Amino acid sequence: MKKILLPIDGSDVCPRAYEYAKKIAGKFDSEIIIFNAQDLTPPFGWLYDPVVSKDKGQDPKVIAETIVESGKEYFEGTGINVTTKTSLGDPATTILEIGEEEGCDLIIMCTHGMSRSKRFLLGSVTNKVVLYSDIPVLVIR
Repeated sequence: MKKILLPIDGSDVCPRAYEYAKKIAGKFDSEIIIFNAQDLTPPFGWLYDPVVSKDKGQDPKVIAETIVESGKEYFEGTGINVTTKTSLGDPATTILEIGEEEGCDLIIMCTHGMSRSKRFLLGSVTNKVVLYSDIPVLVIR
């Protein structure tokens, strides 16, 4: 297991995935690629939910860079080779593309507590990656 892809979104549950990545990378002397994709599709609201617009003052590239650099800090001093990558576009699609392009052996990602109805209607990024990935995916709750 030479390369591990660690897609992160900057949420509070991501450190759980960091810990698993650190343990596996340490055991197999793997490289970790920390990845973030910023979705550029316009936001929409659910019935009775306010529409929350993305901050127009924020550059998506800057947001992505900030997220991956924050994730990289977790691995400082561990001796694990960590690189970062970012992309703009559909997160599930870009995760699958980067995993293939980089020749990753494993994708480690966290899942969020999305309600059943939203998951059914939208599908989660994690669900899409698990469904379409040719690379093994370790899902952390």
